[in-house]
Amino acid sequence: MAVTIVGLHLASVTLEALPPNRYSEAVQDQTAYVDPYFNQNWRLFAPNPIAEDRSLLFQGAYVDADGKPARTPWIDWTAVELDLVHHRLIGGRAGYVTNKLVSPLLSRAAALTSAQRLIVTGTSQAAPSSFGELTSELEAADTPLTAMFGFLRYDRAAIRLGSDVVAARYPTIDFTAVRYSVRLRPVVPYEARDESAVIRDASRPPQTDAIGGWRRPGPGPSAERAAVRDFDRAHR
Repeated sequence: MAVTIVGLHLASVTLEALPPNRYSEAVQDQTAYVDPYFNQNWRLFAPNPIAEDRSLLFQGAYVDADGKPARTPWIDWTAVELDLVHHRLIGGRAGYVTNKLVSPLLSRAAALTSAQRLIVTGTSQAAPSSFGELTSELEAADTPLTAMFGFLRYDRAAIRLGSDVVAARYPTIDFTAVRYSVRLRPVVPYEARDESAVIRDASRPPQTDAIGGWRRPGPGPSAERAAVRDFDRAHR
């Protein structure tokens, strides 16, 4: 039995690590448990090279001194991560959190129906949802368990990071809700690659924002919050 389990696990990891193909796609539901630990991103290579810049942003909601609902500006966490890449030629690299969250968030959201996506994106600032409430509503909408838990895993991770980020940026505010946005902008078209910077920028298609719903804050443990706070101070 142990040999069989290990053999099946090795087969799952192999299918996840290989470039996408009809076999890996056919067993995607069965091998999804290895995400994101053994998943290989093949978007540097044909036939699906990276064709857009991706950013992960966070926003917090709170009640101001006058008792009115208020929001923070959007915080571009990807820009904070990339500061480490741009200013440290030797040593560690950043961008891993954005890379690990953005693609799964988009793909898991795409697996939901339009009615199910409305449930997860339609929550309001005044009444943010808990993950228990989201689970109940998605179950009532006949969401397959694989699709539901696959989305909620990454949605919860994004909200946890977002809760840490807004608390680090605004430590004196008592936040009542948090949400995230995935910002996409296609790269410069191939035919404009040799033009001036102004023309290259003008030739790029406009950005789009996939904004998630409001959630109740769910910060991580104290050590995690301190790490996010120190990283934000050093690289924003």
